[in-house]
Amino acid sequence: MESFLLIAQILVLLSLSALAIYLVVVLSKVKDMLSTVEVNIKEVSARAIPVLENMEALTSKLRTITDSIDDQMSLIRNSLQTLRDVTENISRFERKLQDHIEGPVMEVASVVGGFISGIAGFLHRITRR
Repeated sequence: MESFLLIAQILVLLSLSALAIYLVVVLSKVKDMLSTVEVNIKEVSARAIPVLENMEALTSKLRTITDSIDDQMSLIRNSLQTLRDVTENISRFERKLQDHIEGPVMEVASVVGGFISGIAGFLHRITRR
């Protein structure tokens, strides 16, 4: 029984030694993989910084452009409102002018028409005789 225990202990120690060696190999591969990942992350960050700076400059320019467009649109809205007000004023002036002039012009036209009818009637009577 003692020899069985001794053999079992030897087997357990050999298994533990093999496991330790295997873990050392696996951990060294993991270390290599992590160092490769670290190098890749450094490369990506080194390349990403200029891109991010360019994007920052572009967004700044876009912000300036959109602000300028907003200002221009505001100016156009104000101009259109002013144009609308002017056309409304002209339309009101035209209506007032038409109301004030139309009545007297119609009276003059009817007087002139009556006068012409009178002359025509007079001439018609004279020419019949």
